[in-house]
Amino acid sequence: MSVARTVRLRVLALRLVAALACVALLVVGGAAGAQSAKKKPDPKTTPQQGALSKRVAEKLSQANELLQQDKYDAALAIVDELAGRSKLDPLEVAQIHRFRGYILLSKGQVDQVPEEFQKSLEQHALDPLAEQQMTYSLAQIYTQLGKYDDALALINSWFEGESEPKPEAYHLKAMILVQQEKFKEALAPAKTAVETEPSPKESWVQLLVAIYSQLQDYPNVAATLQKLISMSPQKKQYWTQLAAVQNLIDREASALATLQLAHTAKLLTDDREFRQLARLLFLRDMPFQCAKAVEEGLKGGQMKEDAESYRLMSNCLIAAREHDRALEPLEKAGELAPDGEMYMLLGQMHLQRDRFADALAALEKALPKAKPEQRGQVQLLIGVAQMGSQHFDDAQRAFQAASDDKKVHDAAESYLKFLSDERQRKEQEKMVQQAKAAADAGDDGGPGGKSL
Repeated sequence: MSVARTVRLRVLALRLVAALACVALLVVGGAAGAQSAKKKPDPKTTPQQGALSKRVAEKLSQANELLQQDKYDAALAIVDELAGRSKLDPLEVAQIHRFRGYILLSKGQVDQVPEEFQKSLEQHALDPLAEQQMTYSLAQIYTQLGKYDDALALINSWFEGESEPKPEAYHLKAMILVQQEKFKEALAPAKTAVETEPSPKESWVQLLVAIYSQLQDYPNVAATLQKLISMSPQKKQYWTQLAAVQNLIDREASALATLQLAHTAKLLTDDREFRQLARLLFLRDMPFQCAKAVEEGLKGGQMKEDAESYRLMSNCLIAAREHDRALEPLEKAGELAPDGEMYMLLGQMHLQRDRFADALAALEKALPKAKPEQRGQVQLLIGVAQMGSQHFDDAQRAFQAASDDKKVHDAAESYLKFLSDERQRKEQEKMVQQAKAAADAGDDGGPGGKSL
């Protein structure tokens, strides 16, 4: 869940409790009056307070009833009428602005709420608990409105007046600091929120993961992702993110174990996840399992049937010494690849087994798809395949074409010399065979032969 969405949900929650806050404010004046009758407040620690007049209390009560019925405009009209009265004391002014702020909040007019709350706080007439509550609410609203400097100043002020800050407040402060990209400062309150709440919300732990990621503290990213997995084991993104981080910090065995557990739980469902699993199996010298994972992904439709998928399967089978089984996926990769590399690799594998006709078929498919920098090598391999098939003229033409490429020029020239020597050897063998045949014919008593 994004930070902005979390903030929006907080504001919606504020709107749900707005009516309760309005009910509470109606008794503040009476409570303050009762307190002053019992004990004289200390002016150094307690703001000056009076009591709401009967007329103001009744009007606010009427407005509250309308608010409960979602009749926001009617409630607001009563409060506006009260605000226009003269001879209001500071407590009444503070309560009117406070009440108006909560009505506007309930209407969804969040951008107008801060002004009302600020005017209420400026009266310094509310009891400390009410001021703390409004300060906290105002910090939330400023966060929603993107006024992070104001939000941070308010939440810091709230912390100064709070003896036992709640975990939610630490989380709010961390969110504000994250929005300001002050990740180092955000770490402490984010950790405190998670560690002091017996059952922290998932979004709180997600925020901590985001902070650790920004600080590039990957071991703690991994540890926090493990906490998220324990909270919501059905969410595959935590598993795949954990595996990626473990792989990043060279914990390949742990990354593979993480993905295998997710695979066993049938959480891996898309192409990227199956490729990640297969590659880790390959890197951990588990080629059979690698090939099986790719095959499963292709058959199940999770993996795309592209050149890289079939090449990965072929590599796994080659590593497992299943060379003949590796040929089919490599040929499929050649068909799908945009260049001639896969067909060239297939041709090389056939050449290694002296399968010259099969090699030639693959290399002739590679040549029209080959990149300019690949053509010389393909021509060289075609020459080898032709020479192995005893097609010397075709082999010579291929080697001559390859010799124009600087990268394979020397090799092509060596093959041309070898081909020339081979032709001479073949000619000599032919001449010897012809001479022997002629001699054998003379021995049989043919013309010019000796008679008994």
